[in-house]
Amino acid sequence: MNAASTILLSPADNVAVANGRIEIGAALPGGAVAVAAIDPGHKVAIKPIAAGEAVVKYAQAIGRATQAIAPGEHVHSHNLVFESGRLPVVPPSEAEHATEADRKRTFMGYRRADGRAGTRNFIGIIASVNCSSTVCHAIADEANRTLLPKYPGIDGFVPIVHGQGCGMSATGDGMMVLH
Repeated sequence: MNAASTILLSPADNVAVANGRIEIGAALPGGAVAVAAIDPGHKVAIKPIAAGEAVVKYAQAIGRATQAIAPGEHVHSHNLVFESGRLPVVPPSEAEHATEADRKRTFMGYRRADGRAGTRNFIGIIASVNCSSTVCHAIADEANRTLLPKYPGIDGFVPIVHGQGCGMSATGDGMMVLH
């Protein structure tokens, strides 16, 4: 069984974020197995989530399950609702009570061929509404063309856009993208 690449930042989380496409049958954190194909950036349940229970990502309640969600299932607008101002506060996780030995200086980087550490440094140009998507693409393109050569420590400028319209409600896919 292939292990899926996911992002899980807190032991309090009941979902992980797909770092790449997750195929059916892929192993997930906590022993769960993907029961659906999941696109990059989407959420997958890693623990059972009861209907009405908070969906927790990055140790924060991001919405409530509209139905029971089993480990390995895709978590998205079909089974998740955002309730502005009505989400529970997630209690601090064990990670917030780390011992001094656990607080060694580390980061999610990579080792370069010459042995030095490196990171990927992309700057996101974020569209809060669809009306600014074209502008975000233009800014990223121009920055990649004119600024990138001047700053070797930056790997690129990336437009982060969505197509949910110029006005946005407090619920739905657009708000999920912003979270």
